[in-house]
Amino acid sequence: MCERSNAKGQKDQNSRSSDLQSTSFKQYEKFAGCSGSEAADLSAKYSLRALVPSGRFPTEQDIRFHSIAESADASSPNTLAVYRIGHDCPSRVVAQATARGAAGILTEQVLPSPIPQCIVGDIELALASITAEITDRPDRKLLNIAVIGSAGKTTSTLLIASLLRASGIRTAYWNDLGDCDGIVQSTPKTHVPTGSILVNWLNDAVDNQCTASVVEISEDAARHGRYDAIEFDMIIVTGSATRSDDFGPLGIQCVLERLTPTGVVIAPADDPRALRAIREAGVRMVTYGVRKAADVTAKIIEQGDGLTTLIVSHRDMSAVMETPLCGAAMAANHAAATLVGLLLDQSLPDVVERLGQLSVVPGRGQRLIEFQQPTVVLETGGTVDRLTQALRTHRSMKGRGKLWCMFAISDHLKASDLADAGEKMERFADRIVLTATPSSKPTFLSRSHEVLDGVEKCIAFRLVADRERAMNWVLQEADSLDTVVVFTNETDQTAHQQRSDLRKLRRCVERNWQERKAYRVSKAKSDKPNLSIFG
Repeated sequence: MCERSNAKGQKDQNSRSSDLQSTSFKQYEKFAGCSGSEAADLSAKYSLRALVPSGRFPTEQDIRFHSIAESADASSPNTLAVYRIGHDCPSRVVAQATARGAAGILTEQVLPSPIPQCIVGDIELALASITAEITDRPDRKLLNIAVIGSAGKTTSTLLIASLLRASGIRTAYWNDLGDCDGIVQSTPKTHVPTGSILVNWLNDAVDNQCTASVVEISEDAARHGRYDAIEFDMIIVTGSATRSDDFGPLGIQCVLERLTPTGVVIAPADDPRALRAIREAGVRMVTYGVRKAADVTAKIIEQGDGLTTLIVSHRDMSAVMETPLCGAAMAANHAAATLVGLLLDQSLPDVVERLGQLSVVPGRGQRLIEFQQPTVVLETGGTVDRLTQALRTHRSMKGRGKLWCMFAISDHLKASDLADAGEKMERFADRIVLTATPSSKPTFLSRSHEVLDGVEKCIAFRLVADRERAMNWVLQEADSLDTVVVFTNETDQTAHQQRSDLRKLRRCVERNWQERKAYRVSKAKSDKPNLSIFG
């Protein structure tokens, strides 16, 4: 009797133990958000010591994980948690990562943590390198094109993307005006990404069957190594190779280190500094130009009424292009994009025809036209060089009317830049109105004086702090033959903010046009007819 009771008790205990193990495994599945078969695949297959050999492991214990958690709250078993100094609470990160079963923590400083941790010098650089490896280097599965320079990056990115797409190549792109992963186009509320975010975006492009990508990259980000986990097949330099603010290298010099052995650089023949840096790097190079001899040249033959006629030449072949993207800077962007097509073994006439299909780039010489109304041109500006190029272009096309310049003073512009801008506006424009960006209104009066420091006739400048009121006054005073160039000078906007701001300006212009039209109609109805006496 006693033996049967002991056997029964042992059987019940084994049954409860089995049920407890089954329940724990089910709770793990629920916690990890996967089924039983999927949970078996979540093995810790990556070694952090192998991926980050320069990292320090205080406990000398390697961290093996299967994925990176976006935040400590998103941690799950066998994931790698990340602690960013200044963004996360260290005690919360440690507590959440430990409670959720994270494999370890990636950090820049030692944390009081019961789970393993890896200490790196720069968390973003380490994350980019890790992400590139665990996604199997998506940048090597694409024709990866980078666009860098002082001006023209956004336009060149769109020109190249439109050229590749017209050629039947599924292309992903990302610039200041938006992005496309090969399927969906969007205007994100974030800036053009770098590091691990860019690597993940390239991986999405590969998943969407893209075979090419075009990315606008930042010179400052390049100098800080934010693209060190990516390699590029083509690097296109637009505008000029800008000088850094300290004694460090130029951004183009840093990016050249990320060029593949079979890669090529497309450089402006008009910029000797960029040519010198590229030659010193010893990489392959082709050139484009507007004023000097180059592999591809673009010469402006005729320009007027919002249309430019170019002759694009390569070796002994030339082709004529008509485009609404006007000016010497835009001609240089077209020449750079033409080289991309030629390097892909496309004929010059086909390349020119496909590039001519892009007619509007928001905020880059964007013309708003209405019958019997002044023409309005929206320019993002941001630098004195862009201001000068835009004013010179629009002055050559203004016809019999006057050229108005509405310039928004921005906080990022230095006093010397504002004085130079004042000198250029006085030189090229007939009427000038100074206004302010929303963030620079409190300092508008003092900063206006910095503009006037470069001006001879200060009385020719009108000051209106509110941008919408300034726009209303300009459009009321301008004649139907006049051209009004609006410089927003907002350089730190996301794609969504920039598009929204340009849309707001467009609605303001159209509203003023409607008011002018309604006033003209009412005046025509109310005026008494005049008698003409003859004979």
